[in-house]
Amino acid sequence: MSKTKEILKRSGVSRSTLFRFLRGDNVRPQAKKAILEAMDELGYQPENRYILGDIVFEISVMKDFEKFRGFTEVIQGITKRAEEKGIKIQLAIRSKKQIERDYENWNENGAVKGIIIVGKDLENEELERDILGKKGIPHIFVNRVIDKPDTSYVSVDVRAGAFDIVDYLIKKGHKLIAALGYPDKLRIDRDKLNGYYDAFRKNDLEIPKKYVFKLSGKESADDAIDAILNMEEKPTAFFGICDSYAMEFINKAHASGLKVPDDIAVAGMDNLDIAEYFKPSLTTVKTPFSKLGVLAVDNLLKLITHDLGSIKTIVKHHLFIRESS
Repeated sequence: MSKTKEILKRSGVSRSTLFRFLRGDNVRPQAKKAILEAMDELGYQPENRYILGDIVFEISVMKDFEKFRGFTEVIQGITKRAEEKGIKIQLAIRSKKQIERDYENWNENGAVKGIIIVGKDLENEELERDILGKKGIPHIFVNRVIDKPDTSYVSVDVRAGAFDIVDYLIKKGHKLIAALGYPDKLRIDRDKLNGYYDAFRKNDLEIPKKYVFKLSGKESADDAIDAILNMEEKPTAFFGICDSYAMEFINKAHASGLKVPDDIAVAGMDNLDIAEYFKPSLTTVKTPFSKLGVLAVDNLLKLITHDLGSIKTIVKHHLFIRESS
């Protein structure tokens, strides 16, 4: 007997109802429950139902998404898992009014069944989250920890990761640790800087506020790095909340005649591929971006097939201590 016939026999639903369910269309709650129970009994995972019909996940990004250095790895994870599951992936560039327009015309019976949000700023994250939540559209954020009951995410604990690397620098004897970021613009910068503050508090040290450059959207990280290196009393260490900041700082420090780590230690976050081969090799916190992409697909499928309110997944981060510190 075929799988389809077995499911029909055990669930008691009609053939048309089963195939509407397999296509991803809405069916009555009682029918959905019966089908899922039949699949469980037969060892047929509900996530695999989409091999029988087309389904699309959208990756929602902003127009400058290429600036997010981990984007390629996240996409590799998403596309790899989607291919295994028979899911189609499409990219949607949207922010502000475009977010409102796109979801205003959302068709729950259309091919797109869920949204993966990657690399957006705080304003657009909040707007998209509110609209997706109100409309009941399955969605998941990648590498964002969002403390809302109806919001799903898969992420490392970025605040804990920042704490660990700054705590390491403090344990090495550094008390004047510079940092920069856009905490009012980017949730991830805010969380990482909070981890920086946590490390000083735990070690009963005063936070060196004059070495923390909280930038607005009009200020550049490049200018902030120059300002740090031109300080009369220079920091003994620099915490780059992303590897790109850390590597830019090293380049500028070398150009100004400073040696890393002899004159100033440097650490980053993300562990991009180049970090290990940079000169000097970069101390950093690994964010497994590809794994986050894989889990984003898996968890979004669970949200759709199991009627879950939300799924919040924290993936372990790892410290890599290298030459720069």
